[in-house]
Amino acid sequence: MAREKGMGNLQQEKSGRWTMRVCINGKRFSRSTRTRDKAKAERFLQKFLAPFGLGERRLPLAEVWLEYIKSPNRNELAPSTMTAKRVVWMHFAKWMEENHLEVNDLAGITHDAIAEYLACLRVDHCASTYNNRVCVLREIFHILAQKAGIDEDPWEGVKLRPDDSHSRRELTVEELKRLMLCAELKGKEWKTLFTIGVYTGLRLGDCCRLEWRSVNMLSGIIQLIPRKTKRHSHGRPITIPLHPALREILSEIPEAERGVFVIPEIANDYTGARWKISQGIAQIFDSANITTSILLEGRSRKTPEATFHSLRHTFVSLAANAGVPLHIVQSIVGHESTAMTRHYYHENVDSLRMAVNAIPNL
Repeated sequence: MAREKGMGNLQQEKSGRWTMRVCINGKRFSRSTRTRDKAKAERFLQKFLAPFGLGERRLPLAEVWLEYIKSPNRNELAPSTMTAKRVVWMHFAKWMEENHLEVNDLAGITHDAIAEYLACLRVDHCASTYNNRVCVLREIFHILAQKAGIDEDPWEGVKLRPDDSHSRRELTVEELKRLMLCAELKGKEWKTLFTIGVYTGLRLGDCCRLEWRSVNMLSGIIQLIPRKTKRHSHGRPITIPLHPALREILSEIPEAERGVFVIPEIANDYTGARWKISQGIAQIFDSANITTSILLEGRSRKTPEATFHSLRHTFVSLAANAGVPLHIVQSIVGHESTAMTRHYYHENVDSLRMAVNAIPNL
């Protein structure tokens, strides 16, 4: 499987020893590395190729991620984004190791191998996951192409799939009432959690770990930087007026019990035992007789249909249906775009209160 341009391959014989096979300018070379250690065999191959000016351009798959991190050509990204990209690369590298052991370096990955990988990826993954992995892997190849000695782009012609994402739906007022009742039956903190979710539109993490220092009972507002945008330099605080129903719930908590978090036990579980939060929310939805996931055509696993995040969708929907301008609603729920955040941040509290009061008292 050697190629004219000089990139060599290692082949393991029945004895366990590795043999080097190389084709350079049409001339074939075959040498025994006299070792069963693949790393030593790889060094043998590199030493052989060096005089031809070829070995130094090889980029072993095991070193790809480190080289990508070191590359000055990549964008500076948040640590969580880099972690997600690393997971994508490691998944691909593991698949290559399991299905194409003969490929040792980045330049050895062919268009056919990529097509084979993507065919497997289509089976159990939605279009958004598929497209994300294609974009991440294609970027890594393009950034390291010169260093790895890639002359022909193996990703050429690979297309993204049409979007088939299924958004979580908003809930009806009747469903919200059932949820609130079931949350109250489960416990005081659960009732507070769902009350915060319904009347603020905050994401689950922000609801679970809402701090008292972010709540101004005197002014009747909540001010915080959402966890999702806090890690970015453009993160801005959002202002959410207290809905009368939420204000009443918070007022019932004695000042002596107001420590760091509004709902301390749930905040603790969210940090150390998040499965308890997921399990509790699922039980509440189940008790309220609300289906949380459905099986879509063409998928082997169920897709989320209604979750705690649906409260956020519902907040936006109810406010918009009440005639509240969309930019007012977005200023409450927050936005990651720097331009959008700057635009929304100048709304006055009275306008924001109009949006919050559009949510009916449940």
